[in-house]
Amino acid sequence: MKIKKISPVNLILIALTLIASLKVAMCGWIIDEGYAFAIGNRLRQGDLLFRDMWELHQTSGFAVEFFLWLHEVFTRTSEGEILFVRMCGMLLHLAVSVILYFTLKKHVSSGNAFLLAVIFANLSPKQTSTPEFSNLFNLTSVMTLVCIDRLRGINNNDKSKKEVIILSALIGVFLSLCVLSYPQSILFALFVFIYLFIMRKQNRAVLPIAISVCLVSGLAYLAHILSYMSFSELLTTVEKMIYVDSTHAEGASKLVLYGKDLIGVALFTAGFGLLSYAAGKLFRDKKIIVPVSLILVFAWKFIHYAFRTDYYPVELTFGGILFVIIIASVYILKNIKLTGDMKGMLLLYGGGSLACFITVLIACDQSIFSSAKYLTYGLVVVLAVVFESDGSYKKKMIPAAVALVILVNIVQLNNPRNKLFNILDSGARVPYGPEKGLVLERIYANKARIDADELPDILDSADRVMITGDAVTYLYTNARIGHGSTIMTEDYGERFASYWEMYPEKMPDIIAIECYDGELNSDVEYSWLYKFASGEFGAREVVDTTYYRLYIR
Repeated sequence: MKIKKISPVNLILIALTLIASLKVAMCGWIIDEGYAFAIGNRLRQGDLLFRDMWELHQTSGFAVEFFLWLHEVFTRTSEGEILFVRMCGMLLHLAVSVILYFTLKKHVSSGNAFLLAVIFANLSPKQTSTPEFSNLFNLTSVMTLVCIDRLRGINNNDKSKKEVIILSALIGVFLSLCVLSYPQSILFALFVFIYLFIMRKQNRAVLPIAISVCLVSGLAYLAHILSYMSFSELLTTVEKMIYVDSTHAEGASKLVLYGKDLIGVALFTAGFGLLSYAAGKLFRDKKIIVPVSLILVFAWKFIHYAFRTDYYPVELTFGGILFVIIIASVYILKNIKLTGDMKGMLLLYGGGSLACFITVLIACDQSIFSSAKYLTYGLVVVLAVVFESDGSYKKKMIPAAVALVILVNIVQLNNPRNKLFNILDSGARVPYGPEKGLVLERIYANKARIDADELPDILDSADRVMITGDAVTYLYTNARIGHGSTIMTEDYGERFASYWEMYPEKMPDIIAIECYDGELNSDVEYSWLYKFASGEFGAREVVDTTYYRLYIR
């Protein structure tokens, strides 16, 4: 068998992608990761869905729970468990990227499919490899569409029946996992069912099989939950869960505020579009407009991260994907005659990506710029159409644009303050504890080290604990979590007590409040929780560590 030689350019892109993937897994930190790890750890400790947990994204905890369990099986310790889970998430993302490559080869040349898969491999909703709700939503939704895409190319005959059944069942499996990862993704599920209904003439068995798998999975999941709580208790819990955390319950009402975002999107898109158009005029080749727009947007992002230019909200840089999609879509409408296959690909992946995007806009408190991160495979599909158009520019310009996407991934550094930091800001490696091996800003690496020194002995003396701030701190103790939600955006108001009113036996023995050098976290200092901890809670002892004030009953 003759093995096709990989070009030097592609080898460089593969090497850069692996470097970027390792960097994302090993460096930086965002608050949502701590939340995801707390949920997975709760499940591993035996907390039951909806009864013990009022987490908004609790059903997405299955992946982190599994990988935490896997780490424990192999190591029998919690040392370095976060890095292990991140590495597993990185491999999962790369695996989906490879699957996407082989699927795209049905529609575009092998070289273009490779470049598009590399772009997908270097973009994720939060540029983190932790398999939390947003990444799982992204990966499971694209795998659902990949299965549908593969079905489109199968002839309806007896020889293909087995493959049709398997792919149809996989659609149901991945769609179920998608809904588990992000329960609000019902809009994406609706898009999938409508698409399958439209393609029923090609194969009538697909829709019934996919729906059946979804129904069986959903009913089995519901039966599991109802095995330890009644349906009325479940409804009460869901109501309380939404009521306790007001910060994520206003997605629909935010629609009226998106007008301002749309103006910003229009201005940024027009700016990049005009510059790209001017480049096309200058070089007398309109075919370079889209590659140039991709280069400009990611060069803009690169400059911001490289030089830490935080002139306006950091989330505006997230909208780069959306800007390129709009510019590319306009270019396609004006200049490219679409084949039937390309139309089908645009409808499938573009429509699915749009459904995910709208879902996030409705369900979350993110802006249009932030939500654009969920349009990753929407970007891939419009670029697929453009890359397939003839033009000598693509031999150099497109790989250069892809390399720039990767470089942004390498340079940027996630941080809890959501600032435009770069890799040079990662000042230290965490030496031990659950965050062992992570390379963070020195202040956060020191905090992780100090917390690992100071907290376990105190917290492990309790049966249940409650900790404010970054929920990753729950991994520093074997004590169970003594309240419903670990999300950092909780307002710590009086509504917080509703969990303890329903489950008084789960009242924590220790309440740990963030306290830096004797200064309480401002979100908590004037909250109901602080008044409760320092009063009615009845603490017999108050202990100050470097980063926490612990009220011990």
